[in-house]
Amino acid sequence: MFKEYISDQNMIDMADEVSQSMDAESLEIGNDLYDRGRVEWAKLFGDRIYSVVDDGEKNTVVIHTDNFANSICACAKRHFCEHIAAVFLHYYEQWLKSKKTHSTTGLPPGGKNPLFLIKNRALDIPITEEGPAEYWHEYFTREYVQLQEVWKHNPQYMRYQIDELCSAALGFNAFIKQVSARSNGWSFTGNDLYLFHSILFYMIRLEKTARNRSLSNSLSNTVRYQAKIIENDLMEALDAMVSTNWQVKHRPIFQEAVDLVRASFLEDKNQLFAWSNIYHQVCNNLFDGQQVADEMSHLEETIKGLKESRQEYYMVALVLANLKMWAQKSDEALAILQKTRKKKIEDLLPFLQILAREEEWENLLIWLRWLDEEIIGTNFVLFKGICKCCVQGVKKNRECSREFISLLQSWLPRSFDFYAECLLEEGLSREWVELHISGLVHDWQSVDKGVLRHLESKDPAALMPLYHQWVARLIDRRKRKSYVEAVRLLKKLRTLYNRQRMGREWRAFISRLASHYPRLRALQEELRKGKLIS
Repeated sequence: MFKEYISDQNMIDMADEVSQSMDAESLEIGNDLYDRGRVEWAKLFGDRIYSVVDDGEKNTVVIHTDNFANSICACAKRHFCEHIAAVFLHYYEQWLKSKKTHSTTGLPPGGKNPLFLIKNRALDIPITEEGPAEYWHEYFTREYVQLQEVWKHNPQYMRYQIDELCSAALGFNAFIKQVSARSNGWSFTGNDLYLFHSILFYMIRLEKTARNRSLSNSLSNTVRYQAKIIENDLMEALDAMVSTNWQVKHRPIFQEAVDLVRASFLEDKNQLFAWSNIYHQVCNNLFDGQQVADEMSHLEETIKGLKESRQEYYMVALVLANLKMWAQKSDEALAILQKTRKKKIEDLLPFLQILAREEEWENLLIWLRWLDEEIIGTNFVLFKGICKCCVQGVKKNRECSREFISLLQSWLPRSFDFYAECLLEEGLSREWVELHISGLVHDWQSVDKGVLRHLESKDPAALMPLYHQWVARLIDRRKRKSYVEAVRLLKKLRTLYNRQRMGREWRAFISRLASHYPRLRALQEELRKGKLIS
């Protein structure tokens, strides 16, 4: 039937043009579209094929059977795209079947498989430590496609009806093992960089496959679990690269990786991998100030085209602000973040910690005041991290210490421990006592006894009201164990009275105490055991 409409020579010529001019990735995606029946309709009129391919959008395709290079698509790529590939394969595979039925004469090499165009390409791609990265990725593409063919015919995957995305996720180790053989004998740095690129390539392919497929619930958990393992491997590869000595020849190849991660990070879609976190980590490991400046320029241009209320703006703003912090421009970082509609403490705490580490105390105060309302309502783990920054400010900068203490005071009662620590650091013992008297956060048993001994030696009179309060609380528990603790504390209180030369006042107090609880026999016994009363 197809011979009647498209000559054998035209089919072979088109196949040859596809082999020479279409990139492997477009052909592979086109094959996927064809397999899933996304070629909605196709009709041959003379030497033109008119078709529509649906990949989420309707793409009109016109193929010139007599001059394939002139074929055109309505998509952004226009020529040699995946939609043209899908329509070509729609006709090509049926032509192969018709040829196979009658004779194998005239079949092109590898004609039993429509993907022979990729699989039988020359194996002379030069893979060297010096790159370029484009050659590496062309090689990765070929190996990935070949492994996909293996997975499609794997009895295990066929038996359990595992789809392409799941099989690809499960085939990660096989891919890495296959491509890693090409980097044997390279330097440690070259090997680490090659591994990073190979993992990155695999993640991008999985991301594209996930975007074009809807997973069943039973398989999606498997894919996401495998994706997390792959993502962790990428981060380990990044850590390995950071610990090695970079050479000039490696820098352009690493920049290629940065560009790929950035492109994935900026995709406005639900994503399989946490590209925002990956991009953060990659940016944190840029080589030098010039690379940081270049990356900031990329992001500054990107953010101009985004709406401040959108999630994409917020994500780009976080990374750009992080680079500004690296360049010691915390005021510019804050200005960028202030334009966003969100203030999420989990995203912003690292900025506060950087300011504390760099001892930019005045800037830290500015950031804390800006985030004051969000800090009050955040979870305790994040709140604790912020309070620690304030404590560092009190200990290391006398000029700003009172302002940090004031902030901690405004966050009471959640900041109780940190506020108390800062009061001691500033020698404000009476304020420390007043804090403990007014709050129910700590009692006698839970307070650091070393702190109490320090205050007993420095300002014994300040502690006396607090000891009185704790004694009353212990007695009110009406348990012998509490009475024993109360007696221990009363002995300390007696010492403080005597050091203040207030023996008469002590005797009057202990007498009133004993007479106030005449029916608490256990308390009376413990008072006598402690020789506080006769």
